[in-house]
Amino acid sequence: MKTIIICSGLIKDYTFFNAIIETSDYIICADGGSRHAFEMKIKPDLIIGDLDSISKKYIDYYNSIDVKIIKFPSDKDKTDTQICIEYALHFSNEIILIGATGNRIDHMLANISLLKMGIDKGKIIRMIDENNEIYLMDSELTILGEKGEIISLLPISERVEGVTIVGSRYELKKALMEIGNPYGVSNYFIGNEINITIEKGYLLVIKSRD
Repeated sequence: MKTIIICSGLIKDYTFFNAIIETSDYIICADGGSRHAFEMKIKPDLIIGDLDSISKKYIDYYNSIDVKIIKFPSDKDKTDTQICIEYALHFSNEIILIGATGNRIDHMLANISLLKMGIDKGKIIRMIDENNEIYLMDSELTILGEKGEIISLLPISERVEGVTIVGSRYELKKALMEIGNPYGVSNYFIGNEINITIEKGYLLVIKSRD
């Protein structure tokens, strides 16, 4: 099952996400993400959060169309997005976060760190915005794309060992990547598929379009 979690970060072009939404089996809004759902004219299956980022008019609207709302206390040790992911992991094989990037760098980095929850559960979690598709990996990953699309590899753990990348302009074989030496930025597809494997560590993989 594929679940879309709509977060409250920046979404510049709602139409960009139409195809992604259409492929989903279940839609969760993380608090203020419900505003985005309203603007996209979609009915979420569930809204989760402390409701501090959603106005009363949206709450009243979603109550009127029988959308389930789970309210959490404002004083909590988890972000709304984390709570949504924990909920979705019970029944989802794939989770896509949208509205998870934007002006708040702290929120964006927090959301990137939540991708590890997918690794821990053997599930796929990725973030998508209008310019980026973001993954976190600890073993192997195949990414589809178009010739010339940008792909960047960034170590999240102090060291990422045994990095092998095939299908990109600059290939690696059992290389070492370390924080503070971001030489994996701005590689690009030479075909339609890139295969990445690593032996140890956590590697952030970002497919980008300018």
